[in-house]
Amino acid sequence: MRKAAICLTVLLAMSTLGAAWEPDYSGMRLEEYVYGEVEGHYGETLPYALDLITPEEDGEGAYPVAFFVHGGGYTPGNDKRQAYICLFARELTDAGWAVVSPDYPIFNSADEEGYDKTRGAKKAAEAIQKAYEFLLENEARLGLDMSRVVMMGGSAGARAGFYAVAGHPGQYKAFINLWGPAEELPDLSLFPPTLSVHGTADTTSPYERELPIQAEFERLGIKHDLITLEGAEHTPLPQFGIYMPAILDYISET
Repeated sequence: MRKAAICLTVLLAMSTLGAAWEPDYSGMRLEEYVYGEVEGHYGETLPYALDLITPEEDGEGAYPVAFFVHGGGYTPGNDKRQAYICLFARELTDAGWAVVSPDYPIFNSADEEGYDKTRGAKKAAEAIQKAYEFLLENEARLGLDMSRVVMMGGSAGARAGFYAVAGHPGQYKAFINLWGPAEELPDLSLFPPTLSVHGTADTTSPYERELPIQAEFERLGIKHDLITLEGAEHTPLPQFGIYMPAILDYISET
């Protein structure tokens, strides 16, 4: 994890200084594709794009695919190139995965009356499905293996992931819920193996929200695991070296 450690060190240092930091995709291949038109929150229909991130050097065979859905509360200023995504992409591409980071409809931040996180998650899930269908149609051209796809997302991206996975049973081989348990749970009965990661000091998406989710998975007999990060806050980048190896092991096993 040496390259990711360097990337993380720079990110944390720049964050401490209050400076902007651009994601570093060096050593990876980054391509952008428009995956289709999606209806937004206000009836508008716009084209949306995804980033496809693959190893710089071509491997043997087609790449399994990891969706990484960005967070940000479904509000402006957050998109598919959030800085921390490169950390996950670097580790995943080093392990032979392709990473897909899609944009999706967001709210107008001034529209307090229309702001609803569950609605935002469901709209994002619709966009994710369009991105999935685009990749499925183009998997041979893009060198992907769409029979091996996992879903993961951070914060609001994880909430969207819950609805994306629930709406399309069997489509994803695993789900990685990164500090983003949905406020209103969809049907979890047909979920794939699910790994959750959450810090106990998270005040944005409180750790306590994980407990009913884990209980429901247990009741349904769904394979589930929870990595508890004691004292960690929301988007716990300082603990990246703790949970990322576990994520890689989890998705390789499933």
